[in-house]
Amino acid sequence: MSTIPLPDLLHGQERATPDHALLEELLGLAFLGSNETARIHRNLGDAPLETSTWDADLYASEIFLEEFVAGFSRLRFGGRRYNAHGEFLARVLGNPPGDLETIRFRQEILRELESDDDIRVHTEKLYQELIYLLDLIKSAHTQRSVDNTPDRLRVLAQCATVIEMMESDFGSCSSGLRRIHEAGAAIKKTRQYRILSDLLSFEDDLASVRLSMRLGADGRIKNLQIDEFEEARDNRFYKRPLTRWREMASLFWRGYPMSAREVVNRVIVDVYLKNAPALAQVSLLVGHLEVYLTARSFADTARQRGLDVSLAEVTETGPLRYDRLFNPLLLAQDESPVPCDLSLETSASVCVVTGPNSGGKTRLLQGVGLSQLLAQNGLYVPASSAEVPMVQGEFASLVQSDRADQVEGRLGTELLRIRSLFEHIRPNSMVLLDELCSGTNPSEAAEIVLMVLRLLVQLSPRAFITTHFLDLARELAANGSVEATHFLQVQMEGETSTYQFIDGVANTSMATETARRLGVDFERLTEEINARLARQESAVGADSVEAGERS
Repeated sequence: MSTIPLPDLLHGQERATPDHALLEELLGLAFLGSNETARIHRNLGDAPLETSTWDADLYASEIFLEEFVAGFSRLRFGGRRYNAHGEFLARVLGNPPGDLETIRFRQEILRELESDDDIRVHTEKLYQELIYLLDLIKSAHTQRSVDNTPDRLRVLAQCATVIEMMESDFGSCSSGLRRIHEAGAAIKKTRQYRILSDLLSFEDDLASVRLSMRLGADGRIKNLQIDEFEEARDNRFYKRPLTRWREMASLFWRGYPMSAREVVNRVIVDVYLKNAPALAQVSLLVGHLEVYLTARSFADTARQRGLDVSLAEVTETGPLRYDRLFNPLLLAQDESPVPCDLSLETSASVCVVTGPNSGGKTRLLQGVGLSQLLAQNGLYVPASSAEVPMVQGEFASLVQSDRADQVEGRLGTELLRIRSLFEHIRPNSMVLLDELCSGTNPSEAAEIVLMVLRLLVQLSPRAFITTHFLDLARELAANGSVEATHFLQVQMEGETSTYQFIDGVANTSMATETARRLGVDFERLTEEINARLARQESAVGADSVEAGERS
């Protein structure tokens, strides 16, 4: 049975079955009564993945990947909530595949789930049955009954239910979901599964008995007669009564006074262990299904908020285009995100974004970073349509936060991040830098910004950089001293951002207007200070009067 591969739903070309010896061992220990719940959960979350050119350490925390995953990993089916393995999902998303075949393979699965309601229901039901199977195994240690045979039989019956569903419910699939059917059919052909099936059949149908009853006027049974008794003699576990008696007598004579139920229990354990390799493989299917179920959860949530999602057209090279792009992190807020259009025609360029604070620049970079990640994973992107060129990795520096153990100041810390960028980033990658060199004065920053831009161009990246150094941006836009550079600015209506982006460089960062909008202006703060001082003087005066009256 070990030759049957895991039904791989994550790769266009099926990968070799990963080593699941530890998971098999943990499931076996749990079946025998050991509390392995935490270790099984951790092992499922640590399921091995293919290597990727992306390094999550260079961007994941900056674009809040874990928070994005957590927002859609609480699934709900049939009135019950399920918590997906967030660690596994974050690892899958953080290490996107490098081949178009796999990207399109995943997209086809999502298209089939969206277009065929029956397949989606079957997928959700299989996931629920897999979770129930794991729950039965993990809860074995909580059973306090002297005879745990019924509980173990329930586990075996659920194993059979899952494999039957795999074989029967996915045969009509045209996408990669058909691999579930193929794996289920292959398992059912094995000798180990036939033994399992015979055991369940024997336990459920040891014999057929036909009775005749005569009832009295008071409703009580006056006579009961067995008309026909037929044992399931064709089952591999059937033994004639005399044979059963001889075996029990032989065991007793040899000093092994086992009850008939104990013998049955040992048979059950042996049957489980024979099927354990297939069970370990099928259990890993949980994580694969969660990738698609959480993607559907994200799509449903966005559409409920009046926003559309799509499967991007991913190409080796070409333009970057999003129609009605939004930042998916904002779905956690009460107000719906404002979508925008973004289009960059060149395949390798640096885009400099200018505009006021709170104008949407940082949110744009987060949205672009998450969208690139989702597109290259073959999952829904937060846009009504998208055309996305593949990149070899991502680097993001968006979150400016100081730490207690920080050695360098803000500028020094940022320069160390820039150094890390050029030490680790691959050519043809995505780079996201927010407020580059904002920790120093403009004259000193200009030289560093120019250096970063020129070095980035050498790496042929897809880079987005925000800055408040408007004079420098206007000069670069005017003289074209850095090639392959594009300029976008926040579109304004008066003093209010529309959260749209148009070509050009902003005329002002509107710092004064932003300060006034937030109540940070000289006149207003002066009034508040004077009012506070007046209240303090009044309170002091009242205390003095009260003290004088007491004296």
